[in-house]
Amino acid sequence: MLEPDIKEIYKTVDFDKPLDEESVDYDDFENATKCHICEGEMVNDRVKGHCHLTGKYRGAAHRSCNLLFRVPKHIPVAMHNFAGYDAHLFIKALGTTDGNISCIPNNEKYVSSKRITVGEDKDGEDIRREIRFIDSYKFMSFSLATLAKNLPSH
Repeated sequence: MLEPDIKEIYKTVDFDKPLDEESVDYDDFENATKCHICEGEMVNDRVKGHCHLTGKYRGAAHRSCNLLFRVPKHIPVAMHNFAGYDAHLFIKALGTTDGNISCIPNNEKYVSSKRITVGEDKDGEDIRREIRFIDSYKFMSFSLATLAKNLPSH
């Protein structure tokens, strides 16, 4: 169900909304002395930073910072202890549908990703995105039961 769900999300969500000019605070933009992303000094490379999901103005930003702040072209899928448990079953199932799978062997444990086509652009070209499988155990090396005990009870 993962691939059809991702394709449906890409059909219903516009991931590259243009800047909503009505949301721009031009006084803020003209008078900004710091980048709203990195908080570094603004020089001559000022752009109107905006959210690419809503189109709303965020603040003045360096051109380079703004480019790094765009919506990523991958979909992260986190699974706990994925690399050490049933990764081979998921990889085998992913291989039954269209798209390129790449695996990175890591001491006989695998981390993988798959490129899928999620739709077409206005010119009829395929829009491809990468599903990246992330092993959350690499970041939180406790069992899920132990991690769940740390959650508030309410």
